[in-house]
Amino acid sequence: MDTDSAMELIANGRRIGRERGLDVTVAVVDAAGHPVALARGKNWHGPYLAFGKARLAAAFRKPTGDLLEQWADRPLFAASLTSVLPGGVTLNPGGHPLLDADGACAGAIGVGGGRPDEDAEVARLTAEIWTPR
Repeated sequence: MDTDSAMELIANGRRIGRERGLDVTVAVVDAAGHPVALARGKNWHGPYLAFGKARLAAAFRKPTGDLLEQWADRPLFAASLTSVLPGGVTLNPGGHPLLDADGACAGAIGVGGGRPDEDAEVARLTAEIWTPR
């Protein structure tokens, strides 16, 4: 994940959020979960939540909402990830992996600032229009 791609993702995520009346924070991480870029919305805690969602999506290569459904009967497993994964994770919808043309994970996007379903939609739509370089 390069900085130019991350900045494009952030611009698109913020635009999609605004179209829905949301002032979202958008974070982009590389495939290892390292921060690449961030644009903060109105909430002071937005960067923490958005980076945590992005890290979780990158670690498991799945949308965070799907992961939470998958782990619904294993809440202790999900809770353990908050201390296991470096940098911490956010156990909430709003993270989405970014797959390259070969289907490999190039990174992930995390969105915070709306309701969980709104964050998930903004992240998904942003990932869907992303064109890997």
